[in-house]
This record gives sequence, structure tokens and C-alpha cells, in this order.
Amino acid sequence: MNLRRFFILAVIVIAAAIYHLRPWSVDLPQYSSQLTNQWLNQGWSNDDRHWFHHATQGTNTFGLPYEWFIALEQPVFVPWAKMFADQDYLARFGFIQSPSSLADRQNASRLGFGSNPLPAAYPDSKHRWNEFNLPVGFAVSGDWYDPRTRVDLPIYGTGRKARSLGLTCAACHTGQLEYESNRLLIDGGAGMISLDKFRVALQTSLKYTALSGKLLPMPHWVPTRFNRFAKRVLGDAYADESNRDAFKQQFMELAGHLKTQAELEELQTKLPNAVEEGYTRLDALNRIGNEVFQAQMGIRENMHPISGPVSFPYIWNAPWFNWVQYNSSIMQPMVRNLGEAMGVKGKVNLVDNSVQTFDASGIPVEHLHEMEMLLRGDEHPLKAKEFRGLRSPRWDKPLPELDASRVQHGAKLYSEICVHCHLPPLHAADRKIFDEAKYWQTPTTGLDANAPAVKEFQALLKVSQSKEEKFLALVTKPVMDIGTDCRAAYDMVYRTVSTPDFIGNSGTDLRPLAARGPAPAGCELPTPSPARKDGFRLTNFGVALGEVVAKTKQHWYEATNKTGKEQLAFDGERPNGIRATVAGKYPYDDPRAVDRELPAYKARPLNGVWATAPFLHNGSVPNLYLLLSPQDKREAEARMFWTGNREFDPKYVGYAYRSDAGTLKDVPLIKDTTGLFRLDTTKAGNRNTGHLFTKDETAAGRIGREFTDEERFAIIEYLKSL
Repeated sequence: MNLRRFFILAVIVIAAAIYHLRPWSVDLPQYSSQLTNQWLNQGWSNDDRHWFHHATQGTNTFGLPYEWFIALEQPVFVPWAKMFADQDYLARFGFIQSPSSLADRQNASRLGFGSNPLPAAYPDSKHRWNEFNLPVGFAVSGDWYDPRTRVDLPIYGTGRKARSLGLTCAACHTGQLEYESNRLLIDGGAGMISLDKFRVALQTSLKYTALSGKLLPMPHWVPTRFNRFAKRVLGDAYADESNRDAFKQQFMELAGHLKTQAELEELQTKLPNAVEEGYTRLDALNRIGNEVFQAQMGIRENMHPISGPVSFPYIWNAPWFNWVQYNSSIMQPMVRNLGEAMGVKGKVNLVDNSVQTFDASGIPVEHLHEMEMLLRGDEHPLKAKEFRGLRSPRWDKPLPELDASRVQHGAKLYSEICVHCHLPPLHAADRKIFDEAKYWQTPTTGLDANAPAVKEFQALLKVSQSKEEKFLALVTKPVMDIGTDCRAAYDMVYRTVSTPDFIGNSGTDLRPLAARGPAPAGCELPTPSPARKDGFRLTNFGVALGEVVAKTKQHWYEATNKTGKEQLAFDGERPNGIRATVAGKYPYDDPRAVDRELPAYKARPLNGVWATAPFLHNGSVPNLYLLLSPQDKREAEARMFWTGNREFDPKYVGYAYRSDAGTLKDVPLIKDTTGLFRLDTTKAGNRNTGHLFTKDETAAGRIGREFTDEERFAIIEYLKSL
């Protein structure tokens, strides 16, 4: 009896300790699994699509190897849990399920691949682009290897090494919407994922596993959570005690490192000026900066708060834009794509001052180029008289039929009011974009001819006997003119990073605007810069990022013996143009205003925009109707609203965003908000101001006059047709 009491008491003590130490569980939405999946026809074959969804970029996004990821259980406090990597579970974070092979006809059709009418490799493809059976945007790379430490991760007793696992651009740039009994899947669209929830869930699962190993050190034959995990990783090698002991030590060491990294990531969201991201958004540039300049360089003071979240941008036609990113800051595709890979933990040696500095041998740069070419297509649009590659989605069945008279009315309004910033339509039915030279520029237009990047580009043109191509010249507007939330633009301009001299950054800095004039709310106090110190250079963040990524790229070109012609092709026939500002007057309402370089956002073409809610660069407006409305209508209807719901509203064009009645009486209401994210637009970084159509001529960010309801719906109907 005493032994029994002791056992019961021990169980109670252990359970209480685990309960006290356990992290909170992760609430997630419950989405319907009974919908008909349909990939929209956007010019790709199913084989192209499936490759793009899973082609590796050499990333280690989660900080743990593939073999560990698939061995983890879901973060629920039960004796036996389902697997973390189960695609049904990962879909609750917003990831899109994907077949392991297109040759598996039944599963591929269930997941929408049978709906594509193109003469694709489906259903006879022999390729297994997703042999690891993970969602869209997950990719397994080669051996887990860190070029900074030059070590890999053995799987004890197996003779094998652990492999890298990470996200690709498809994870964030693939959209989905649910209408009636259908789930429409959109390549290049705005992702519906919540990476912050995913990070918390993964870290929670690791904590449960580690606690099981520490607090329940049972014999190896007892199926505790840790023992189950270890057996999945080691397989038959689990039978050997030395393998089990070595693996446990390896796990506890890496789990401790991951815990430290998770604490640093959490700190980024708690610093002054930080805001939460939630579904559909990510502060991509600041996160890339924190990964490159804080984590990979190991310089703590370079950490910046997560303060400027943006919606995942839609990327069709983007390879032909002269400048990309919301703030129109990057010109060269390879620098953009390699920087993105580095930002999601594609490992580069940025600490060793030797010939191995800038070593990125684990990042398959060829894949980055192949992805860009698949997006861009096989012919220049000015020659083809159309944009090939990935095309924007077309409004079609099962969505409601368009109202032709409203489309015609909306086209007139668009040509009067919108075309000056958003350009003529890009589809082949409208020839203006191809026939008028003013819409196209060479990449060196407006750049300093003496800049090193321009000189390098001209040298490559000469070596390859090529001439400058032309690219679509997007309109870029100062933030103070358009009035939208400033954080994403201002962070790029006024953030600085400290880097050691051997990195070789230029030390270029941009001085903040004076704290006067009509700066948008929340922009008056840029985040303090790191202190200057000996042996380091303080450089504008955007400039420093462009320089570091360019050196990493060049190191790879030299290591792989790329010719000048090949380098030019990989660079997308463009120099490494980096900017964070555009020319303008400041203060703009002062007759004594002087020319200044001002933070800015770009206005991109609007084809397919109907499939990319929520709107504005920071996802602060839930539908097109409110985007075309005055500020008071936005405030009354969606000052705070839910994100993460996928139910599409074809009338107002956006996702269901309210759980109670508002000023718009016929919007669909969300029945269950469990696990969704509530966006507060009163916070800097989340503001829904600007880009206004209002009768108040003094309103900041006024674009034009206030529309009638019929005019709003006419413009919306026309935008659906693009």
C-alpha cells in the first residue's frame, strides 16, 4: 500500500510540475475539409506548379532538421498525440495541402490538380516533387550543414546525416479562398498563413518533448513522448543504448539553442513599437534584417522590433517590374530572391573573416533563378504583346457572373481616376500598356552612372554583348502623399545596422526627416540606431542588406565559375539597384519646401487584385468596398476585424471579417472566431488610413472625390474583370 501511495504521489507531483511548466496551448481555426479544391488556370502546367511548390531554396526556416520535424507530435497535453507534420493539422495554420506525387491520381485530383485544363504532365508525371508529403511551400534540402561552424548533424547509428527543412516562397505567395462548396487555389497569390502561430506551436511541441525526456526519464521501452520521438528519428538504431544516449544529448543541446532563438524571436515582438502580424501578414524586411544582421552575424544590437507588417504580396508579373517590394526598394531579382532565402534561414557564413566569408553553398541558387524564369515566362512582354509565365487569376465560375454594364462603367472610372498610378490593364485585350513607350524603362534610368552596381552591370552587358532590356515602370508615391501607414517604408529608410569591417559595407546612411510637418501618425520617432563602435560600420539597413546579399551572390558565382553572360541572366538583366526613397518636396504643403528623398510605396497593376484581400500594403482594409470609401466608413465598419477566415465575399470582395453586425448589413458573419487574429487598426503599423476617396479635400492621403455606392460597385466589378 505504501508503494502504491508513493507511486500515486509521484504521478501527481510530475503532472503538477509539467502543468506548471507547460506553455499555453495554441488555439487554431477549424476549417472545412469537405470542399472541392480547384487550382485556377494561370498558365502553368500541373508539373510546373508542383515543382514550384516544393523546389528547395536551401532554407532551415524552423531551425531543426526534417527528420526531427516529422517525428514531433502536436502540442497537446495528452499521452499520445497525432503527428505535427500531418497535413490536416498544418492546414489549420493556413498552409495548403499538397499531393506527394501527381502520379497518385486520386489524391492529386482531391487536392485540385485534376481541375487544370492545360496539357500538363498530370496525370502521368513520374516526378515526386513532394516525396516527403508536406504542404505547399515546404521543401527538404541536402545535409544539415552550417557553413559558419562547418559541422553537420549525424543520425546516430544509421550512417546518415540529418537533412535541412524550410519554407520556400510558395508558402507565403500561394493564395486560397472558399466560396460556397469550393476552395479556389491561386499560385502567386497572398498567403493565408500565420507564421507566428506556427512558430509558437512548433516550440511548444519541442518543449513538451524535452520535458518528457527530463521529467520522465523512463526506460527506453516505455513509450513516453520523448522515447516515441527518439525511436522515430533513429529507427532500428534506437535499440542501441549508446545511440539513444548520444541522440538525447544532441536533442537537448539543439533544443536549448532553439529555445534561445525562440526567446529572441519573441523579444522582437515585445520591443517598443512592435506589433503582432497575425494571418496574411509578415514584417518580411525587418525579419530578414534580424536574421542576417542579428542571428547570422551574431550581433545582438542589430535586432529591430517587428513593427511594419505587410500582406504577402501577389507576385504574378513581378519579374517584369522595374522595382519590387512594397516600398519599391529592390531592382535585381537575384538579390531579392537570395535575400529572401537568407531571411528564412538559408545559411551563409557571415562571421568568419576568411576566404569562406559569404559562403552560401547550401543555397541552390540555380533554383532561385529557375523559379524566377518560371514566373516571368519565355518571352519579353513587349515582343509577345502579353505577359506570359505566371498569369493573374481570372474571375470565373464558380464565382458569380460579372455585370457587363457595371464593368463598362467601372472601366471609365478607372481610366479617369486610377490609371495614373496603377497603369493600364496588363491583359492582352488592352494594347495600351504594350504600345506606349512611357510605361517602360531601361533599368539604369534614373540611377547614378558612377555607382559601382551600375558600372558592374555595364561591364556584364559588354562582356555578354547584350543591350539593356526595358521593364514596366511602376509609379512610386511618397508616403506623405498617399497617407497610408508609414512603418514599412520608414523602417527601410531609417533603420541602420552595425557590421564588422570585414563585411565591407559602405557606411551609407540616410538622415531622418526633421520632426515637423505632416508626417503620418506613428512616424515621428524612428527606432534608435545601434551605437557606432571601433571596427564596425553603421549603414542604412536597405543599403547594407543589398550589399551583403550581392557579395554572397558574387561569391557563389565565382565558386561555380559562372561566365559574365550567365551572371547577367541570373541577375535578370538588371544592376543591383537599392533604394528606400523617391524624390519629393518636404514639407509638401509649405511654399518654401525643398527637394528631399522621401519614404515611399509603389502602386502596382491591379490585375487579379480581387483575389488578394485584405488590402493596402499592411492588410488593414478587409475589402475593396471599404478601400474605395472615406475614412469614417472604414472606422465605423472595420476599426478592428478578424483575419484568418477564408470565406470569400464576392459582393464587397474580401474575406468574412466580422462576427457581429456592422454598418454593412449583408456582409457574411463569422460564426466561430476560435484561433483567428483580431487586427487593431489604431496601432501604428496597422493603420488603415490613406488612399482615400473623400469630399474632404484636406484629408491626408486623399486620392480623389468621394464615390457614390453605384460608382464603388462599378469600379469593383471592373477590378474583378482584370
